[in-house]
Amino acid sequence: MCRKAGIKADRFTAALAKAVRGYEEVPISEIKRRIEAGEFILQGNITDGEVLKRLLSLYGKFTAEGLECQLYAGDEPCEVQYFKNLLESYKETEEWTEYIMDIEARENDEE
Repeated sequence: MCRKAGIKADRFTAALAKAVRGYEEVPISEIKRRIEAGEFILQGNITDGEVLKRLLSLYGKFTAEGLECQLYAGDEPCEVQYFKNLLESYKETEEWTEYIMDIEARENDEE
């Protein structure tokens, strides 16, 4: 599984730049360059839930502005639901890990 997630958009707007700069301190000229080059506007590790939340937030803001944008898992386009499913999976894994740790802690307390 590729560990990269990102978002691309079809054109530059001031609203897009403002949204991106809310997550990354980057010059406007660099944001424009990324769009023109067809690169990810923002990217990160797909196993990081916070990265996925940022990308979903940007997707919502961009589409609300009427921009055409696309989320990516690695180099493959993906749907919003894919990122939402990953987030749910990460949450379930975290809850299960905490549950197991609680059981182990209680077993150690009983010894």
